[in-house]
Amino acid sequence: MNTPVNFFLRKMLKWLSSINSWICLTMRNFAGLLLIAMTSIVTLQILSRYVFNNSLIWTEEVSKTMMVWCAFLIAPWAYRNGANVSISIFINELPLTLRKSLRLLINILVIWIIIVFFLESHGMVDRGFLIQAASLPIQVGWFYIVIPLTFLVMIFVGIELLVRDVLSFFHPKENFKIVTTTKNLESEK
Repeated sequence: MNTPVNFFLRKMLKWLSSINSWICLTMRNFAGLLLIAMTSIVTLQILSRYVFNNSLIWTEEVSKTMMVWCAFLIAPWAYRNGANVSISIFINELPLTLRKSLRLLINILVIWIIIVFFLESHGMVDRGFLIQAASLPIQVGWFYIVIPLTFLVMIFVGIELLVRDVLSFFHPKENFKIVTTTKNLESEK
């Protein structure tokens, strides 16, 4: 069935998939670099405090911010690849059509929640620019800027997942699952 809607959804999926794949992978890799930097800063603080008896005042605030940024930066990748915690014991027992319908409904609700969080995060960032960081000469809003960025990317990921679910619902014999280029640790066992 090659309708204009079907053609549009397939083109949209191809575009979203390539964009989301690149953005999510980039954010995930940047989160890994931040994790390395955070570990280095904490190690520097430990050495400074216990070896040189001179505590650095900025390390705690910077390392906490890096930890939060790591969590936010990895969220779109986890959402896209289904790496979030899920309880599927009940849904797996439902008929396939009902499962697909529930997946569509859940994705619509998740997108709606992410959009609300995205809109609300702008106020948080704006208020953050009114507050000076405790140990650094910058506004806290720069620490919060990752929040709307992450939610914006998650909106695009949610739309991609929704398009995949719609196409899967109407074309059950085709595979619309995300193909990842990285191996799962589970498959290596």
